Amino acid sequence: MTLSRGIYIIDNAGAPLSMDIDCVGSSADGTKILGWHDDNFNWNHLWLVEPVDGKTDTFTVRSLIAGTYMTLAGGAEARACMPRTRSGSSSALWTKTKKATSASLCLMKNYASGTFADLYHGGSSNGTPIYGCKGPGFKTHDKDSWHQCWTFKHRSLSSAEIKKIIMGNKFHLSLSKLTVNKSYKSFQVDGEYLILPQNLWEEIWLNSTDLSGKKRRREIFDYDDFALTMKTTVAQWGAKTCDHADGFSIFCGLMLGRSLKSPREGRTYNFTISDDHSRVVFFDPQDNKFIMESDKIDCDASHFYV
Repeated sequence: MTLSRGIYIIDNAGAPLSMDIDCVGSSADGTKILGWHDDNFNWNHLWLVEPVDGKTDTFTVRSLIAGTYMTLAGGAEARACMPRTRSGSSSALWTKTKKATSASLCLMKNYASGTFADLYHGGSSNGTPIYGCKGPGFKTHDKDSWHQCWTFKHRSLSSAEIKKIIMGNKFHLSLSKLTVNKSYKSFQVDGEYLILPQNLWEEIWLNSTDLSGKKRRREIFDYDDFALTMKTTVAQWGAKTCDHADGFSIFCGLMLGRSLKSPREGRTYNFTISDDHSRVVFFDPQDNKFIMESDKIDCDASHFYV
């Protein structure tokens, strides 16, 4: 049940809470990890999980917003906290064990202390602390230790997964007419891409670009310039938002080709992956809109770049 490298939200199985780094994503040593209601996308809830070479089912858990690693201070009955760097400490290593009654549930055992990440007393209120407690089988308030059960919800895709979706998506293939010149290029050979919810794209376009009200000027500021501006802005927004962590990219693609209506003109769109990670979704950076129907895409695509 090995976890692949990626960005995850870690949800408790018995309460509607996710692992959250306290103090608005503070990077200070000793910052608490708490349970907090999941609101679909919260930087405080995003964790980069990286397997440890040479150790079975063992991994580190790093906060995207703080850049620090989840550790367990003080052994049993200790509160989870965040050191600034891993520094080779075994207290920052975790193992994942499948819950016997469910394929999707798991326990998180601290490598150093042997205790398990536990949502204190199975609380369901925001701010419920997460401690290291004894292993599965013990009971609290006559209930099984379901508050030690967690699910890992994937929020990123690898370069290989991105390529498979792009090249195998029927919506995309119908646009490019299966031309032999169609190509896909990725800057990262083996990267990990955080997939942003679509509403965040719209917010970034509105609040972080100067594209609102800008008109296309043939050649001087053309379709490709709109799309390149959007891609650059997404990267700058991400770097500013999470300025302590690295080792991942924020996904924003470019589709280049020729206009179906005016074949002598180039045409460019941005694109992302759907929230369920199943298909390509196109974005028009001229008017801040996602395009769902293929007949509204004025592009005979030749290149896809991530």
